[in-house]
Amino acid sequence: MAATGDDWEKVLMRTRVALVLVVAVSVGAGAPAGACTGFAVYADRPLYGMNFDYDTSRAMRLFIDETARGRVFNLGFEWSNGSFARTVGMNDRGLFVSDQELHPMTEGVRSPYTGEMYPWQLYHLALAQHDSVGGVLEALATENMVQGPSVSLHLLFADAAGNAAIVEPGSDDDIITMIDGDYLVMTNFPCGEFVGVDPSEVRGVGADRYVIAHRYLSEHAASFDVENAFTLLEKASFCLTRASLVFDPVELEVYVALERDFDHVLRISLENGAIETHAGYDEPRRWLIGSDGIPTASLTSERRGLLSRLRRLLSPRGH
Repeated sequence: MAATGDDWEKVLMRTRVALVLVVAVSVGAGAPAGACTGFAVYADRPLYGMNFDYDTSRAMRLFIDETARGRVFNLGFEWSNGSFARTVGMNDRGLFVSDQELHPMTEGVRSPYTGEMYPWQLYHLALAQHDSVGGVLEALATENMVQGPSVSLHLLFADAAGNAAIVEPGSDDDIITMIDGDYLVMTNFPCGEFVGVDPSEVRGVGADRYVIAHRYLSEHAASFDVENAFTLLEKASFCLTRASLVFDPVELEVYVALERDFDHVLRISLENGAIETHAGYDEPRRWLIGSDGIPTASLTSERRGLLSRLRRLLSPRGH
């Protein structure tokens, strides 16, 4: 897979950060640090969604990164010394990637051989270089993924043309699960082991969230909009959900609800690099996302009213 010098420099820098950040993979007994839920839906228009579930003490930032081919929106979380690792994003060609934990964990390698790469390397390269899921899969014909030493990952790819795939490292070749129908869902169990299996029969980490997402999509996928996407994400959220994101690859916009507060939604434009209040705020506000990103903590301080926050803390969310 060819890369420009600038792209490789950025990828290698972020990979070094990722190699450190993945050491911590648990925030409580039996609770994966990154038990996320991602999906792609193709109905009236393509939409992607992801719940980022992670350690509630970690800072987060929203980024619009510049690459040789254009802009990339990323959600990043802090590991140490101000370094942020990207975990879900969309580029300005409408390609979406969600990088999520895969359980059970497997023993990874300390250094990939020639023709191999870690999942987080593929994440960055796909968003920097590719326009479509097909392009990513063509690249994987000559490059296999291998797991790293501290955490196992799998990737959900989707594009505006209706193509979506889950890619998981296998013992010999990558395991690729293609979309079959109007939607594709990924949580944290090995999807390649349950192809064609009824959702109610799926087992593993995130099986409950997988069932919730499938049930909702089976009832609403024929006419699915941003509001539906947030309803699904709210149903699949739990105490570790830090951010809920909905991606529109046609308008090149990203909608974000932070810290399970689905009453307040922000909207980000990849075209102008700005973030603005969208729903639930007393007054409209707008910020430009600089080269260092924008802390989500500064955005949550803009929410309206103590009463709203107290209601959110006291009221159960999701299922």
